[in-house]
Amino acid sequence: MARNGERTILPALAILGFLAAALAYLPAARFLRYATIAFFAREASWHLALPVVVLLALLHEALVRGRLYGWLRGRVRVGFAAPIAAVAGVVAPVAVRLWLFPFPAVPWPLVLGQAVVAELPLSLALCLLALGTGRWLTSGAALALLWTARFVVVPTFHGSPLPTLEIFAAVLAAVVVALVLHRPLAPHREALEGLS
Repeated sequence: MARNGERTILPALAILGFLAAALAYLPAARFLRYATIAFFAREASWHLALPVVVLLALLHEALVRGRLYGWLRGRVRVGFAAPIAAVAGVVAPVAVRLWLFPFPAVPWPLVLGQAVVAELPLSLALCLLALGTGRWLTSGAALALLWTARFVVVPTFHGSPLPTLEIFAAVLAAVVVALVLHRPLAPHREALEGLS
């Protein structure tokens, strides 16, 4: 059983860890000289659309990590609800990402594949956030902050290793969330181990 102080600080630490890991590819790319970074360099319409994006991120999490995940937990075998919800949670972010951040010089199947491979571990991390804290609001806050960073931070890429760095950062985000929420996720791990 988590202590009261741990219950209040763990969600915040998990969100911070998620964001730091998910966006770690940007300072890494800057350090390796594969990107330059600017802030608030997009058109004013982007910044006006930011509140809408935040609301959509919260709605997305309410539907995917709240409704769908809750529905799946009662209908599929133990351990399958989170992966199914993670796959379902990739659809909207990938579509929005392809619409807002097109790469016309790169073949679209490659851009689509990279977007899916990068968003899937992030979606799994959001499932772990919701599961470990018992609330979809935690994953909603994390997703809203991630998309806020995607709007505010404007990288200009100078090399092809960026997609690989972003995928590594996404996987790291899932690992960091699992480590931060190690204790709250323990009963769920034990339920999984009980099946084997």
